[in-house]
Amino acid sequence: MIQAEHISHRYGSEKVLDDVSLDIEKGRFTVITGESGSGKSTLLSILSTLLVPTEGSLSFDGLQSTRIKKIDRFRNESVGFVFQFHYLISHLTVYENVALVTKAPREKITALLESLEIGPLADKYPDEISGGQRQRAAIARALINKPRYIFADEPTGNLDSRNSQAVFDLLRALDATVIVATHDHSRILPGDRVIALKDGSIC
Repeated sequence: MIQAEHISHRYGSEKVLDDVSLDIEKGRFTVITGESGSGKSTLLSILSTLLVPTEGSLSFDGLQSTRIKKIDRFRNESVGFVFQFHYLISHLTVYENVALVTKAPREKITALLESLEIGPLADKYPDEISGGQRQRAAIARALINKPRYIFADEPTGNLDSRNSQAVFDLLRALDATVIVATHDHSRILPGDRVIALKDGSIC
């Protein structure tokens, strides 16, 4: 379980999160939604340990994030990130982009690419494949170390409707705790846990 207590955050004099408290249950698919500027990306960055809040505390299964001694190792082993922009390295192939972040053997990487239906693209470069395929490659990179937590920030922001649905379906099928920040209300299903933000507060 992820527990955030009284999280507030400022960028200079601007307060973008105001006293946010929430629990995210293990294995749940959780959507953080809100308009642009509502604070959802900042909250996601804090929940994923990429950003330290100005105020408040964050814990994973009862362990406060400030007491995690090797935070980089924790992120590498326990956290996967998917962003709106895939951030694939252009001069590396799909396979090499995934292999760069793991010590997993080739057969494991190949099997993951196959499961995401991009196995035949393993030797292609990012500019040789479609936007939806690049996002699948980014998801493969996030999943290869079998993280407990997946954080996705507007993962379908640059995709068409068909590919957007495919990415959401894929994220929902993962055996992990998945937290997605999005403004796309059309992708939210009745069974999803939804946290709505407005002006930096849960509404």
